Amino acid sequence: MDSLSKELRPRYSLRRRLVIRIGVPLLATFLLMIVTQVKLDRDLFVESVREKMRASVQITCLKAESEFLSIENAVALQVEIIRSDGEQLSQLESPAATKKLNLFLATVLKSNPFVFGAALAFAPGSPDVSANGFGPYVCRTADGKGLRTMNLALDLKYNFSKAPWFVEAGPEPDGVWSEPYFDAGGGDQFMTTYSMSFTAGGEVPAGVATADVVLADIVKSLESKNNDNQYDFTVVSGKGRIISSSNPEALMKVAADFEASSSERQTLDAVAAFRSSGVEFTRIGEGSLLTFTGSRLVFVNVPSTDWVFVGSFPETNLLPSILQALLFGPGLLLLGAIIAMTVVWRSADRAVAPLQGVIRAIGKFSKGDLSARAPDTDREDEIGLMTTAFNKMGGDLQGAISQREIAETKRIEVEVQIAAARDVQRLLLPQSDREVESKDERSTDEFTGVSILGFNVPASEISGDFFDWFPRGDGTFALVIADVCGKGMPAAMVMAVCRTLLRRAAVETNEPHLALARVNEDIIAQAPRSNFTTGVLLYFDPRTGSILYANAGHPTSILVRVDGTTSHVMEGTGTVLGLEADSVWQTKRIQLDPGEDLVLVSDGVTEAGPETAGADRLFGSDRAAAAISAACKGKQQSPKVIVEELVTSVKAWSHNFQGDDMTIIAISRE
Repeated sequence: MDSLSKELRPRYSLRRRLVIRIGVPLLATFLLMIVTQVKLDRDLFVESVREKMRASVQITCLKAESEFLSIENAVALQVEIIRSDGEQLSQLESPAATKKLNLFLATVLKSNPFVFGAALAFAPGSPDVSANGFGPYVCRTADGKGLRTMNLALDLKYNFSKAPWFVEAGPEPDGVWSEPYFDAGGGDQFMTTYSMSFTAGGEVPAGVATADVVLADIVKSLESKNNDNQYDFTVVSGKGRIISSSNPEALMKVAADFEASSSERQTLDAVAAFRSSGVEFTRIGEGSLLTFTGSRLVFVNVPSTDWVFVGSFPETNLLPSILQALLFGPGLLLLGAIIAMTVVWRSADRAVAPLQGVIRAIGKFSKGDLSARAPDTDREDEIGLMTTAFNKMGGDLQGAISQREIAETKRIEVEVQIAAARDVQRLLLPQSDREVESKDERSTDEFTGVSILGFNVPASEISGDFFDWFPRGDGTFALVIADVCGKGMPAAMVMAVCRTLLRRAAVETNEPHLALARVNEDIIAQAPRSNFTTGVLLYFDPRTGSILYANAGHPTSILVRVDGTTSHVMEGTGTVLGLEADSVWQTKRIQLDPGEDLVLVSDGVTEAGPETAGADRLFGSDRAAAAISAACKGKQQSPKVIVEELVTSVKAWSHNFQGDDMTIIAISRE
């Protein structure tokens, strides 16, 4: 270089070019990797802390939940005992009855050490209850070693009928936990009350059973069982009130009681966000990537009380672990970067060749050629694994699509078979002699002076209900409505058997009860383990309006008189079919006069209701009779009008939810 003239010397040496083009990017990469390493270490430690903290909070929450459930079960048990012994509690406020109730309540306290007091509250105006109400109450003494008894209404002059725990228990038959409160004069402590309403039974009127729990006892128990001291626990009530915290000044306060920048306010806001969004892990406080001034929170909900357990972990606790990791990380990262650049420099050509094969295969793959594969390679590094993984992904995807197509084909085949089974089932219904609007309807004027319409809609694809009518050869005709227990294909198979047996028996016997007895024997003989069946079989004489019937545990029918008034007829005359071989039924008679209607229904009508409704929200036979009466409007209507109005009323009541097969037969005598 020195022998060269100044003009021939290069302006920039190759070494300088390499430093500028490789060294500077490598240094920038090194710094970026350090920053990235800090973030990764932070994220890893945060994730580790999150899992540990979540497990710790969940364990604490489960322990609390077990205590609450124990209290709920104790109260529910006493309610059941009181209701079962209700006949023995006459003259509710008498000393003997009061003593017995106090013994029941004392059992709740003895069975659970967290219960401070237990009560039974009977509101003013209840049967055998004084004007101020009656509230026997048993609680612990101040030293916690004994029990004392009192009457809330008499001794404390307490109008509990307006207390939240009494009012809120009414709409919640499974019980409800009250918002925590300070019990001044009772225990002079922060408490929460579990209350459970119960209905009248025997000599005991309806009322509310309660258990008062001291929050401090519950919290102390949980703290004694939680040995993980690196996390801070906070408990927030259902209405956003802090009921347990490491800061005593925060107890029983809500978000509005704190400054916006305080950790308590931010914690309560985060709990509110958790309740609405369900996000179980979050961060509070200010800070950026390289700062550690915030806290990490984990939320776990207590289902029984709707409280939220919050575990918090300050980010400053992460610093020692991250700094320790950085002592080794930068040097290793720099060495790795140098080695990586050297390897990349020397093996670029070798690396590109397999990647080009993968890229070409991906291009074909993106155009729909699922058979495209990258060339096989014997490399065992990441590129080789990438090639193998891509080829495996292509094969797996191709196989998955094939399996999905097969599954879809099978699903369509099953749906076709079910539809065919439903069509076959419709063929088993009586044929209409006039046009009907729906495949689920059948109508006939075959029998002189009588018009009939039947309606059957299954809850699933296949129905377990059925109806039928057919002439008997002596001028009368038989009509049957039946309901096989259960739904779907098993019930449909039993239905087909019952239909065949009923047709034969109804023709060969002169009274319905004999036909039912024969069918019952045949069902038990041919299918001893089949589901039981309810039904009504009647022999109708259209010339006189006389009806002979036998009812095998089926819902009552509705008679519509000429003026539109209704009454329930054809009650059960025996048990269900398919239960006992020696079961017997009776035949009874009713009369259907000209201008009157008779409506038969299955329990899919009387037991219809919203999807989440209880027994008190069922449609019922009385509403069915009212709907039919409204359809008639004081005069005789066609069977179609009656059926349509009844179906409309049922759908409106149940919000279009159908939980059981629904069958209706309307008979009008002209």
